[in-house]
Amino acid sequence: MSATKEEPGSIHVSDVMSYNILTVRADEKVSTAVSRLLKHGVGSVLVMDKNDQLVGIITKGDVLREVVMKHLDPNLVKSKAIMSEPVITIDVDSSLEAASRLMIQKKVSKLAVLNDGNLKGIITSTDIIRAEPFEVRYLEELVRARFVPRDLRS
Repeated sequence: MSATKEEPGSIHVSDVMSYNILTVRADEKVSTAVSRLLKHGVGSVLVMDKNDQLVGIITKGDVLREVVMKHLDPNLVKSKAIMSEPVITIDVDSSLEAASRLMIQKKVSKLAVLNDGNLKGIITSTDIIRAEPFEVRYLEELVRARFVPRDLRS
């Protein structure tokens, strides 16, 4: 699922996204993904198939839920077994507002960034907060939607 290009003059995803893309192959072990997460101090790696097509994303939460809590061996489990899919994507020329709205709508905090269908980077809620504190209100909605029980939301 992808968002499309947005209004000119606004801050764009390309202005704040990370161009340094960390990936693993779908058939690589989860331990490889975890090593990359830890080595680079990030919260996710993108999962690619043998044809270099984006097929999933692995977050720290995926590792905790699907490996640690199930007492599985990360040296035996393949990345494709725990990845989240489909990956929510956004166009490189989209605005930060569009990225924030998409994160809220899909209840995610990371979006793969595409340009003409090709993977170019990743943008996270942290990137948006750093770039434009105004967007924090959108992210507050995301937090409420994901973590606050319905009966406690204002």
